[in-house]
Amino acid sequence: MRLPALKHLLDAVQSLARADRIRVLGSSALLASFPELGEAGGPLELSFDADLLLEPCDEQLAAMLHEAVGEGSLFAQRTGYNADILRPEVSATLPPGWEGRLVKLGETDVVAALSPEDLLVVKLRAGRAKDLELCRALIHRQLVTSSAVRQRLEQTPLNEPEIRPVYERLREISE
Repeated sequence: MRLPALKHLLDAVQSLARADRIRVLGSSALLASFPELGEAGGPLELSFDADLLLEPCDEQLAAMLHEAVGEGSLFAQRTGYNADILRPEVSATLPPGWEGRLVKLGETDVVAALSPEDLLVVKLRAGRAKDLELCRALIHRQLVTSSAVRQRLEQTPLNEPEIRPVYERLREISE
């Protein structure tokens, strides 16, 4: 996804929802810090969705937004990209203090994106191959340092079974 596409999607969501806050939490959050990642040859070139957390947002609004701009919507068919509307519970999976490190996206304070280091913590915890490739690309392009990600991980409460795998993944992507 390119930054103009993300902004178009955010404008569409905001025009429908009139949210107080919109947070970009998935991989497309990186476009706020590194717009070039969505360009040809970038790791987000083939990303076609944005994970969005809106405040306020109830189930009725989430359903309406899914129908309007979600996967399979006419908007998605026409533009080639869509929004995944997240539920507030997702914030429990984010590193402590994430809201204070948001990266502003646009002219107002309404829209902001997860910081790159916070996103990498989320991706390392998920451990999917595509997530690890994205993490590896960011570290190898020197956009994020493994020491900064390690520091963020050390501040993040992890369940006992996930501690070893998460740190092993960080070591693997840093090589």
